[in-house]
Amino acid sequence: MNFSRFPVVIIMALIMLPGYVLQAQDFNIRGRLHMDAFYGISDADAFSNGFNNRRARIGVNGTITKNWDGRIEVDFADGGVSPNDFRLRRSFDHGGRLWVGQYKVPQGLNELTSSNNITFIERASPSNVITDSRRIGMAYSYSQKNLGLKAMVFGRKLGGRGDYQGNMPLGFAFRTFFSPEVGSGRLHLGGSVVYEDLMDSTDISYRDRPEARDSKGGSIRLINAPVTNVENTLKAGFELLYINGPFSLEGEYLYGAINRYEGSNPAFQGYHAQISYVLTGESRSYSGGTPGSISPEKESGAWEVALRYSNINLNDAGINGGEQSNITAAVNYYITSKLRFMANMIYVSLDDSGETPILGLARAQYNF
Repeated sequence: MNFSRFPVVIIMALIMLPGYVLQAQDFNIRGRLHMDAFYGISDADAFSNGFNNRRARIGVNGTITKNWDGRIEVDFADGGVSPNDFRLRRSFDHGGRLWVGQYKVPQGLNELTSSNNITFIERASPSNVITDSRRIGMAYSYSQKNLGLKAMVFGRKLGGRGDYQGNMPLGFAFRTFFSPEVGSGRLHLGGSVVYEDLMDSTDISYRDRPEARDSKGGSIRLINAPVTNVENTLKAGFELLYINGPFSLEGEYLYGAINRYEGSNPAFQGYHAQISYVLTGESRSYSGGTPGSISPEKESGAWEVALRYSNINLNDAGINGGEQSNITAAVNYYITSKLRFMANMIYVSLDDSGETPILGLARAQYNF
């Protein structure tokens, strides 16, 4: 894909699609703006203090027929222009849905939770390293009351054609969850597995930032495991979420095994656990296998405090990418369910080097 022409294509699509969708008398514009400020508190000389436009997305949703709907969404953040959801979807009377286009691969509770609704400013490192985010493919999903599943066949991501020298990859993903009411609360248990055949020898870098991006957009990565000659990968994930009134608890474990044409076959793994409490008494929403936002009950807004611990280990089978553990404390202020201000303090521990940066991050975010 020629990204120099990409904005023009998107603008044309945004202009033309409304007229088409309006024939079905259902059309709306969607978007989000996430603006960050970064400050290195201690042992952070490698980072750049200042502001960062983390996300600036604009897109459209529309009903095409009674059973078909579509979405186009683009991100105009500081790092350039990138495609997000580009998909069609058909709904069936029995509760199932057919998905065609680019959207998120069904793996990872933290990854599948919208960036508008995640409790912390950035997702936990295991989610960033191991899950696949958006790919082009076809999927079927089904949900009924407290049970849901989604299966997907996928290839590369939009704009990722140049990442591969020969044939494009082919993968299969499956996720299921069970979310019964337990007492006065909601319990979520989920699991997923993703297999991907790279088709040809491919080099992949498994790496992540310290759950924060500085003013340069997050060019500093403290863990990095380049793996050459990758043939295929197998990933698994396990999810736990419990919401009871103002209290919520979340935990996730992710595992990624790598099979290579030549050399050792490493396996990387990580996990995170977090708790949050809404001081003003509101409860986090939940729907379709992921948590949602908090809707303040008073004009004065809602306040939330949260704590997270995460660990990602990229050392295995002769690959020494590093091991990173983070402790993040958060305070969130919700003016509405779509407008909030966030503050994070992150303590980073690098087991291999002994470095312990302390980082501060703040965000103002709005979505519609």
